[in-house]
Amino acid sequence: MKQTVQERAQEMCEAWGMEDNHGYSVRDTFKVGFVQGANWQAEQSTWISVEDRLPEENENIIIMCEHGAIFNGTYCNTVWFCMDGYINDTFKGNSVYSSMVSIPPLWKPIAWMPIPKFDE
Repeated sequence: MKQTVQERAQEMCEAWGMEDNHGYSVRDTFKVGFVQGANWQAEQSTWISVEDRLPEENENIIIMCEHGAIFNGTYCNTVWFCMDGYINDTFKGNSVYSSMVSIPPLWKPIAWMPIPKFDE
């Protein structure tokens, strides 16, 4: 099981020997800062605008299109591709299925993110 932010902050305070000093608690100050920083990071978007940066060639990524479709794909030679599998979009009420085809120009990718890693 992963640690909570508070548990990790407590562990780091103990590891670094932070004790009370001059009427204020360095430990509490460190814990508050650690938690606030972690919470700030958690609120940051992992989506990268295609206007800010394009993915590496042939990198396995998640792509978001302007109309809301989100799917696994890649980018190669200025072409966006949808990988094999169901994607988060529908046409006439049915899931859209793709087999490594280029993304239709009207879909217009607007953002992408690396595939998350779920290491324990």
